[in-house]
Amino acid sequence: METALKLMCVEVPSEIDYDGLTAVAPDCPNRPQLHGVRSIVWPHELPTVTIDDITCVTPAMTWIMYARKTGLQEMILLGDALTRRDIEQKWYSIGQLESSVADFIQTNGYSGPNRFQVCSRALSLMRENTDSFPETLLRLTLMQHGLPCPEVNYQLTPPSHDERLFLDLAFPQARVAVEYDGRQHARQWDRDQRRLKAIGDARWTHVAVTGADLRSTESRVALAASVADRLERQLGRRVQISKPLTLRQLSDPRRVRAR
Repeated sequence: METALKLMCVEVPSEIDYDGLTAVAPDCPNRPQLHGVRSIVWPHELPTVTIDDITCVTPAMTWIMYARKTGLQEMILLGDALTRRDIEQKWYSIGQLESSVADFIQTNGYSGPNRFQVCSRALSLMRENTDSFPETLLRLTLMQHGLPCPEVNYQLTPPSHDERLFLDLAFPQARVAVEYDGRQHARQWDRDQRRLKAIGDARWTHVAVTGADLRSTESRVALAASVADRLERQLGRRVQISKPLTLRQLSDPRRVRAR
C-alpha cells in the first residue's frame, strides 16, 4: 500500500468541516508531514482509483471513512451526492454502496454494534437520482414529520407540455408535487411560471419550498402541515403529521422494515 493516498473529493455539504487535501497512511510512523495536508491513519485496506495520475481512495471507501467522524444526516447527504441523477456526478447506485459496506464489514470482521453501523442507517434513508442537498433535507423533513417518503425526481408529462418534467419530490397517488426553489429561481421566473402552468394542467397541486421553510423547528412543522393539507385535499381523507422524529429514530431497522 502506498504510504499516502489522496482522499477522494466528493461534493461536501456545508455541515461538514472540510479543509482541503487529506492524505491517508496505514500507521502513525508513515503519516506524511506536509504543509497544507491533513493526514489520517486508516489501518484497513484502501481500494483506489487513479485520476489525472493521482492515486485516490474510491468515493465509496471515502464515504465509509466519513462514518468515523460525522453524523447520520451528513452521511445521508454525502450518500445521496454519490448517487446523483446527473450522469457526470453519479458514481454509484445505492445497491453498489450497500455491497461496498457489506464487503467492508465482512472483510474487517465487524459484528454487533460498531461505528460503521451509521452507513447502514444512512443507506436506509438515501434515495438515488437527487439533484441537491436541499432536496435531500426536504425529503427527510417530510418523513421526520410522519409523511410517507415521496418519490424523487418523478417524471411527469403534462398534456400542455412538449417535454417531460422532473418533479423534485412527488406523491403520485395524490398528484402533489413538492419542490425546492433555490436562489437561481429568481433568474428564471418566466420558465418557472410555464412549468407551474404545465403542472396545474396535469391536475397536480404544487408546494414551493425555500430555505426559510427548512431553517427552524417551527418552519419545518409548518411546512409538513402544509404538505399534509395538500395531500388531504387531493386524497379526500385525513392526513396527519406526527411529532418530529430524529433521523436515528427514522432509520431504526424495525421502523424501516415496517414501512
